[in-house]
Amino acid sequence: MIPDSKCYSKTVKKKSKQAPLSRTESQAQTRERLVHAAWDLVARQGLTGASVRDIAEAAGYSQGAFYSNFSSKEDILLELKRRHMAAEAAELEVLLDQARRNPERAMNVVEGWCLNFNQHIDWGKVSLELQLYASSSSAFAKECDQLYRGHRRKLGEVIAGLFNLFNKTPPAPAEDVAESLMALAHGMALFRRPGERDRAGEMIFLHLQALLTERSQTPR
Repeated sequence: MIPDSKCYSKTVKKKSKQAPLSRTESQAQTRERLVHAAWDLVARQGLTGASVRDIAEAAGYSQGAFYSNFSSKEDILLELKRRHMAAEAAELEVLLDQARRNPERAMNVVEGWCLNFNQHIDWGKVSLELQLYASSSSAFAKECDQLYRGHRRKLGEVIAGLFNLFNKTPPAPAEDVAESLMALAHGMALFRRPGERDRAGEMIFLHLQALLTERSQTPR
């Protein structure tokens, strides 16, 4: 998952005391700084405050350096979405594994993950910005939709695993349940004001808890 942009921005400003980077390492560092600068700008100022020039300058590079790493603004925005979804999918795999190894504490494991959902990053706002941008760019929307379908499938697999653990049958196809939880998280982001914590995880847990404990409450 992309780290807290504020913490990262403080880190990259420090002068490195390590040995000189190789060309490959230097290119990787440039790419990382551009990605984090894009995240920070989109989270704080929205997409209108995140032009290619803005992103490059915030990262401390020229626009030429930007285009050496990303083909367009859309390209780096897709990278933000791709990274977040990949990291979240990995976290969910760990969650399901922990629940299976500790069936008697499965609900506590789910609650722990939900309550820490997006607490250190502003993904809800960034995600909404990307969805709005997709509505005005068919090419970007096509790539976004592909990533979304893949993430919904991954989340659906975790949802199916949790219902199986609790010896329950989902009220709808697991991917549909997953999509409803994703929509809930995005919807909560609309109501959150600056400075308020993200409560999407709490709402997700309430819904999952109700579905998983409706009848049988003992995991198998």
